[in-house]
Amino acid sequence: MFLGIDTNTGIIYETGSSFWNGRPLLPTPYIFPLQIAKTPEEALNKLIQRSDITQRLLFREDAYDPVSKVRRGRLYKPETSQPQKWIVLPIKPSQEGNEEKQLNSYQANKLTSWNPSQQLFAAIGMDKAYSMWRIVSIDRMYSNEDLVTMRPLYFLGNLPDLLPDKIPEKWRTKVIENVQKVVDAMYKADADSIVELCRHAASSALFAEFDEDISQANKKDLGELCKMAEQKKRRIIAHSGYTIADLHSRLKPNNQMHYGFRVVSDRDAELAIQCLSFILRDLVSYK
Repeated sequence: MFLGIDTNTGIIYETGSSFWNGRPLLPTPYIFPLQIAKTPEEALNKLIQRSDITQRLLFREDAYDPVSKVRRGRLYKPETSQPQKWIVLPIKPSQEGNEEKQLNSYQANKLTSWNPSQQLFAAIGMDKAYSMWRIVSIDRMYSNEDLVTMRPLYFLGNLPDLLPDKIPEKWRTKVIENVQKVVDAMYKADADSIVELCRHAASSALFAEFDEDISQANKKDLGELCKMAEQKKRRIIAHSGYTIADLHSRLKPNNQMHYGFRVVSDRDAELAIQCLSFILRDLVSYK
């Protein structure tokens, strides 16, 4: 299948044969620039670096479930040169005669090299207006097109806005800086770095919460701060912090060898972000 985009009117045409008898798609489908790679940071870098929009991969969204956040659609790759000459059908059935148009053209793209055991990631959007997705399945349809199913990367992982007035002044700058580092790295850094940054941010938030007791705890690590939270009956905060601390311990090669820990994954990084998000919501952010 081929898509043709009229940049003057925004109308999108589709045909099964090379640029002949293109039928207008009404209502107009949602079309997004997209890049796919083996890591989130690589996909995002490809999306940002590709400046010519006419030479980008496109994602045609066929379905989106706002509850499950599952997104399904098809991929199209650009023609070598743009635009291409099309013969298109009239927009209204009452109109007569085909029309010649110059359209930016794309053909269906199959992910033939995809291996179900290999995780792929997609960056969708443009410039700073983008989102990151994990490809969970690819199904070959009867039309010989690939239907791609995706879930958002770091689902429910957005960190809450901080309330600076709730943070003791001597810790305020540190907490804000450490949380901002997590936000900046969320879609760009690898899983190890995200877990490391979540540990720093969680420690800062807990130090700020226990400011009155900090004199005897100023050299304690996150695990010790979590014990303090548990003693104060803040059990969910404590166990969220324990989870981040345990994930961080898995980054150490000696622990991996001694305990047989697997390498930290992107989903582990999502867990660290969600635990940090809970700590921040309870301590230093808007409810």
